[in-house]
Amino acid sequence: MTETESIAYDVVVLGAGPVGENVADRTRAAGLSTAVVESELVGGECSYWACMPSKALLRPVIARADARRVPGVSHLAQGHLDTAAVLAHRDYEVSHWKDDGQVGWLDGIGADLYRGTGACPDPAR
Repeated sequence: MTETESIAYDVVVLGAGPVGENVADRTRAAGLSTAVVESELVGGECSYWACMPSKALLRPVIARADARRVPGVSHLAQGHLDTAAVLAHRDYEVSHWKDDGQVGWLDGIGADLYRGTGACPDPAR
């Protein structure tokens, strides 16, 4: 689509985080044509910068602390964490910040993805 072309949609979703994905899924299931506008990664902040990466970083620390309290295995949880391995695991958990899977899911439900930003020119609409 060029800047001079326009396509009409029943629903335009601004942002492809969890809520935006849910709205797109429900509107497509209802048979409405749906466009999703996202300037960053489909899946949103939780998947790539907040919830998932922080949990991936915390898990090794928690697992080691838990193991230290278990008789018979506490000796296995001594020493330092391998920081490089912990960070590599975090990167793996967030798919190295690639949203191909989520983009494919949007395509699979029949929603059109537009990379960029959007705004509502008329708040009444």
